[in-house]
Amino acid sequence: MALHTASDLARNAQHSWDNQEDPRFDQEHLAEQAQALANSYRTDPAKLREAEEQTAGTFSGTHYTEVSLALHRLHHTDPADLIGSGALEDLYRLAKVEAAAIDAELLALALQQVAA
Repeated sequence: MALHTASDLARNAQHSWDNQEDPRFDQEHLAEQAQALANSYRTDPAKLREAEEQTAGTFSGTHYTEVSLALHRLHHTDPADLIGSGALEDLYRLAKVEAAAIDAELLALALQQVAA
């Protein structure tokens, strides 16, 4: 029988731990894959439409009114006067809310795909 040094035993123990799978790593890996897939969906017109359809009607009536009024204001603002008019600020503020909802839905679609 061969003698094992302390470093041999420690190395063998570490290899044993390294060979065991930690389910947290699998979950993290799936989450990373889903996020990467969701990011790619941002340039996929079909996935964007699917996500938008899922979020349509989920905002408050006030939100939709604000979107309509911002578009109305944009239409009636001369392009030369856009800077400093507040119209672009309104649109970006509303776009942030819309984008967050669509991005969340894209991630949900990606999670479904990765889990399948």
